[in-house]
Amino acid sequence: MRSDTIRLLNLLQLLSEVAIAVGYLLGLIPFVYAWSCAWVIPLVVVNLVFAILTGNGTTLKTIINIALAFLSLIPLLGYVFRFGGIVVSGLNMRELSKRRNNY
Repeated sequence: MRSDTIRLLNLLQLLSEVAIAVGYLLGLIPFVYAWSCAWVIPLVVVNLVFAILTGNGTTLKTIINIALAFLSLIPLLGYVFRFGGIVVSGLNMRELSKRRNNY
């Protein structure tokens, strides 16, 4: 794959990680995750595709984030998984921002 294509996919993944983290943060407000999961769950799946295509080292954390997105639907216990999702998204954002200029 061309380096400019990888750079673009990494940027798109970084932007979607920001949207995922915002969804998790909004989900900390009672009953709002039922609304924000409408974009969090699809975005974590799209991020998995980006991670696989680019091989940027975020694949495992993205798979974990998919599990956390679904587990966040559990009433009350979901708050723990949302905090975990925020952490995983932050780690992915850090990794992607480091790699962004390497291609």
